[in-house]
Amino acid sequence: MIMRKKGIVEVKRLTGLIMLCFIGLMITGCNQQTPPKEEVLLPVEITKAQVADLPHTVITSGEIMAGAEVAVAPKVSGRVAAVYVKVGDPVSRGQVLFELEATEAGNAKTLAAAGVGVARAGLSKAEQAVADAQLNYNRQKALFEAQAVSKAQFEQAESGLSNALIGKELAREQLVQAEAALENAIESYNNFTVTSPLTGVVATVNLEHGELAGPQATAVTVVQLETVKIKVHMAENVVVFMRPGVEVSVGINSLHKTVTGTVVSVAPKADPATRAFPVEIQVNNEQGDIKAGMVADIHLDAGMSQGVVVLPVDALREREGQYSVFGVEDGKAKEIQIKKGISAGKLVEITAGLQEGQAVIVGGNHLVTDGQMVEVVNDQGVASH
Repeated sequence: MIMRKKGIVEVKRLTGLIMLCFIGLMITGCNQQTPPKEEVLLPVEITKAQVADLPHTVITSGEIMAGAEVAVAPKVSGRVAAVYVKVGDPVSRGQVLFELEATEAGNAKTLAAAGVGVARAGLSKAEQAVADAQLNYNRQKALFEAQAVSKAQFEQAESGLSNALIGKELAREQLVQAEAALENAIESYNNFTVTSPLTGVVATVNLEHGELAGPQATAVTVVQLETVKIKVHMAENVVVFMRPGVEVSVGINSLHKTVTGTVVSVAPKADPATRAFPVEIQVNNEQGDIKAGMVADIHLDAGMSQGVVVLPVDALREREGQYSVFGVEDGKAKEIQIKKGISAGKLVEITAGLQEGQAVIVGGNHLVTDGQMVEVVNDQGVASH
């Protein structure tokens, strides 16, 4: 019994020692301080806002169209007898594009030509009749004056001459009528042969040998591409700078080239639907590499903003239509809300939020957050074009 009590006491002592050790370790651990972590500085580049003059360059896009485009269709209906061109062929004004079967029209032309021949023969006969009647009239007149023939005989000769003259006039009108009929027949016959109305390039061919063609559908399209045109719509604050003869820069991205265009027309009134003014620009295309349907970017000079605060475009950040930049204050990035104006090349106008000479982050500005510690590793100095 005594031994059992003694064992219980030892266990209690051991448990107490273990608890004291644990508490000691806890106190010791709490008294030890964790060394602070060193904050990483984000390297950034800065630039300074400056005052400069910015040109107002308006960029608008438009589709390139042929300088002239003609949809060719026959004036008459008929079956295609021959097609002489294909897409891409150069053609001259008056060159035959295709022909329709023209047997009936050809026969009509032959008959009309024969009618002219008959009418001419009739006129010749009438002219001879006049000559004979005139000769008889002169003879009868002389005899009548010599009282060798009666008045009735003289009057008969006089009437014969008058009838001959009427017959000649009738024959002449019949010849005019026959010649007009021949001209109509020739024109009708020629309508079965279709020619190009202008010098250019064949853009489409919509018929084949043996099929029916008529005035209702375009058979061939011919375009003139020595010059091309671009139609754009401009707002009223821009169109005031446009007038015929003004040169503009035209960029054609698909060809990686920029050419000079000339304004040829400015509409005197706005389009009611868009409230913009249609402007047509012409571009020389002597090399023929510009094709109808390509997209062109038109760069228009629309005045100058003088003495405005500017920054490189890369310094701005945009979020939900709002713009901001990051300055540096006490080694930390500070977000500054700004308002932007026009852009010109690599520069953008700042209309509110910044002053001349104020430094902002331009390199690394898309990596920083407001209040983040930064290190300026390169000062780009004054913003430049």
